[in-house]
Amino acid sequence: MPCPRCWRCYCPTRWPERPAVYGNTIAAGALVLALTYLTFEIRRLYQGPILNGGLPTGAEQYSYSIAWLAFGVGLLGIGILFNSQRARLASAVVIALTILKAFLIDMSAMTGVYRALSFMCLGLVLVAIGWLYQRILFRRQPPPVAAPQT
Repeated sequence: MPCPRCWRCYCPTRWPERPAVYGNTIAAGALVLALTYLTFEIRRLYQGPILNGGLPTGAEQYSYSIAWLAFGVGLLGIGILFNSQRARLASAVVIALTILKAFLIDMSAMTGVYRALSFMCLGLVLVAIGWLYQRILFRRQPPPVAAPQT
């Protein structure tokens, strides 16, 4: 049996709080792993159970963008539901990555009507996210009522 001094030192209620960098690092690692898993599942869906490194098709590229955007919006919903700043920040990172991919990779292969429709759909999603942030996260509080002076 440990001495009372040692027991006091190792009691879980007395452990010092870890710096925020630990939680942020774990959250970033989990985000990378989840996004990688999602990407590999889409790859497996299009290429079959053996991933031999073939080039992705156009539909596969668009599926990545749609799934990543849905993942980002899902993270935003979780962040709002549980009031988690980390989840909302992760959502912003995933959505920004998706927008970059959509503009740099997906749009370069599209022409004509498909390119215009893709821009419009992406714009609608971004406007909806902005509206959601404004409506739910940045609610204006009513001004405090001033006490009457006597």
